[in-house]
Amino acid sequence: MSIPKEPRQQMINIMYLVLIALLALNVSNEILNAFKLLNDSMTTTKQSVDEKVTNTLAAFKAQVAKDKGKGQEFLTAAEQSREITSEFNALLDEMKEGVIDISGGYKKDDSGNDILDEKGQRVILSLDNQDGPSKYMVKGTPSIQAQGPVLKEKIESTIQKYLGLFDIEGLPDSTMTELESIKKQVAASLPLRIEEPPASAKHGDWSTYNFYQMPCMAVVTMLNKFQNDAQATEAVLVDQLYQMTGQKKISFDRMKAALVPNSRKFIVGEKLEADIFLAATSSQSRPAISAGGQGLKVGPDGIATYTANISSPGKKTLSYQIRTKTGYGEDTVIRETFEYEAVNPPDHVAVVSADKMNVFYIGVDNPVSASIAGIRNDLVKVSMTGGTINKGSGAGKYTVRVSSPGKATVRVSGPKATGGTYEGSAEFRAKRIPDPVPMIGKKKGGGMKSGEFRAQQGLIAVLEDFDFDAKFKVLGYEVTMAEPNKDLRILTNQGSRFAGGVRGLVDSAKPNTIYYFDKIKAKGPDGTTRTLPTVAIKIL
Repeated sequence: MSIPKEPRQQMINIMYLVLIALLALNVSNEILNAFKLLNDSMTTTKQSVDEKVTNTLAAFKAQVAKDKGKGQEFLTAAEQSREITSEFNALLDEMKEGVIDISGGYKKDDSGNDILDEKGQRVILSLDNQDGPSKYMVKGTPSIQAQGPVLKEKIESTIQKYLGLFDIEGLPDSTMTELESIKKQVAASLPLRIEEPPASAKHGDWSTYNFYQMPCMAVVTMLNKFQNDAQATEAVLVDQLYQMTGQKKISFDRMKAALVPNSRKFIVGEKLEADIFLAATSSQSRPAISAGGQGLKVGPDGIATYTANISSPGKKTLSYQIRTKTGYGEDTVIRETFEYEAVNPPDHVAVVSADKMNVFYIGVDNPVSASIAGIRNDLVKVSMTGGTINKGSGAGKYTVRVSSPGKATVRVSGPKATGGTYEGSAEFRAKRIPDPVPMIGKKKGGGMKSGEFRAQQGLIAVLEDFDFDAKFKVLGYEVTMAEPNKDLRILTNQGSRFAGGVRGLVDSAKPNTIYYFDKIKAKGPDGTTRTLPTVAIKIL
């Protein structure tokens, strides 16, 4: 754009640019009102959080009184958080008043009294003033130190004071360790924190980034936000310390999943019932355990093992006791009894059965169940002659493979409850898989319409009424086509699908034509090749 040389026009252009700049600096009333609404909302939230902390501390004091002073050190630390928050909020209240004052103060009526809004709050005169907050928070004046760096230092020192509340002396090592762990977790997620400017920020200084050329209402809202964060931080710390009540002396730092069954030995058909619960112990409690009138050796996990020989049947009672310390370090004794019944061992019986057919077939997996009544499945050993047997999926489940016809024997053995070994066996026949039935479509022979016949893709071999997943592969066959008053046409087909000349014979099917499929060869999973009977199809 060329610059006009006429002085009046140059002046108009300059004034236009100045006006644009002034408009750019102006902050809309909608934005300022949004900041005011946000500020009012945070004030309400701050009051709610303060009320929650007050209620938690009241419950905290009642719990300590109920426990006769136990947990007082945690309560004392929680109460100190009130002083830290109060000191922090007092400084920020002064900063808010300073920002408002340097920005023009509050609106006055003709008598010089403060004008109040509908909520009874004083009305700030210049919500959009940007110069005053910049001086107060960033630049400073001859009489006022820049408060941004002061605020940042105060936030950092307040955070350290809050975290220092977890540094309580005179506690057991396990509790100190737990407190240190909680302190680290809290430090990583405190609501009150310093957010450094991003690397892409125009102003790298924290004070400048947050407060430079910000409207008065925005700065007041930001200071209120830091007060709100401090209040939320206090609530987190008080809750954490409240949860530590009662852990002064003994910390239950070891947990174990416990299962108590209704029996230790089961026979097939019986029902298993068990209580499952969480058992907590402490590495500091050092319990003394006795049972049946004798003291027991306690392991590092706080568990002792009692053993005794059962020499006679009948109902019996075992008395036991545990001497330990409560969570507050007080001695206590827990006495209990365990009732059980001893019975004579049952007669052992070998139970071996084929799950599908009472015969073993060559070339397929034959599922078998094998067990001994009165002996746990994991103690039973299984072997066989005339084949191989392998562990299957599930208790007492096995898979048998045989390779030749004849007899196969499955043997089982296991330890008797009275000593010695029980042995048993079961004998089975090993047989070849029966011959499959050749079929075209779903027909073994007979009449078939020409369209249906031409739609067939080949010859298949099906095992009828056979429980095993065994399949035969058709290797080839001979096809004879007999048309009325014509010579026979004979072709050979390789594989199961109609191919080449045989496909042509099938596609030319007409009524009264008879097709003979013979010399059918099929190979089974046992590796043997079978010759199957002829299939005759008459075209209808």
